[in-house]
Amino acid sequence: MVASKSATRRAKLALLALSVLLCVVIAEAGARLLWHRRGVPLLDPGRILYAYYPPLAPIDADPPRRGDGTFDILILAGSVFHRTHGDIESEMVEQLRAAGHSNVRIFNFGTPAHTSRDSLLKYRALAAARFDLVMFYHGINEARTNNAPPDLFRDDYSHYAWYETVNAMAPYHGNSSFALPYTLRSLALGIGQSMSSDRHVPIHEPRADWLVYGKDLRSVAAFESNLRAVVDLAGERGDPLLLMTFAIYVPDDYSREAFGAKRLDYAQHRFPLEFWGRAEDVVAAVEAHNEVVRRVAAEHPAGEVALIDQARLMNGPGRDFDDPCHFTTTGSRRFVENVLQTVLPALDE
Repeated sequence: MVASKSATRRAKLALLALSVLLCVVIAEAGARLLWHRRGVPLLDPGRILYAYYPPLAPIDADPPRRGDGTFDILILAGSVFHRTHGDIESEMVEQLRAAGHSNVRIFNFGTPAHTSRDSLLKYRALAAARFDLVMFYHGINEARTNNAPPDLFRDDYSHYAWYETVNAMAPYHGNSSFALPYTLRSLALGIGQSMSSDRHVPIHEPRADWLVYGKDLRSVAAFESNLRAVVDLAGERGDPLLLMTFAIYVPDDYSREAFGAKRLDYAQHRFPLEFWGRAEDVVAAVEAHNEVVRRVAAEHPAGEVALIDQARLMNGPGRDFDDPCHFTTTGSRRFVENVLQTVLPALDE
């Protein structure tokens, strides 16, 4: 009788364990299907950052390598390099071809609203890729991060819901064999963010009642930390790095009212400075970030880290700018000419 009860108990425990295992398997399958809709491979759930940074996937599928017969350029930037905000990429292709270089591949990660934090996460995720040149161009989107109360600001920008999420997902990238753990983490973050939305900075135009905090340039230390991490990673991988200061053009008679009325000498008046914060705070932040770029570049040999001071080379006229930071066709041409003065010698070696 005792043996029969013991066997029954073991059978129940085995059935319970099997039921739990089945639930976990079903949950894992559901999690994989959920993320697959956002670009994460079903059989490789460790590629979670594909859901947030889709351009990672095609590079991982065919990673560039040194000596592969092409000169491979990775661009880490915000909207200035994006195809919908200017002609820099097409100008680079055209000018390189005119100089006799058609064996160049450009991997353009320029994305609207992205900061140096995004670029660090993206570059870090490309573990198998090796580039002949990595270009870094950031400075204005970081200014928006300052528009937050002191008790909310975080150096990893997790006072944005976006960065709170991608920062949490990034450690799983390339390291997770299962989708369920980070799915539960993402779910918990989403619930918390929906219950405390007033504790996060909007990803686009800042909150009007928080603009007063923008004068405290807390982003400078965070920007420097991200930049130094990119520099260190490039050094470890042997990727030559090209740093550029961030160019803005602000007419002497600038005001939000004049911008809105299109009375300034910009070509299109697309985004006012106030899109990133109060005008004077944005200018101060960009200048401070540029000083960081100059200082970090000066600490390294030119063969490892080169510098183009676009802020000093591209300080007007208005016909080259659609707004304080996005370029017209002529501005894009000038910008690329500045770049190629550094890039062409490397191509001609």
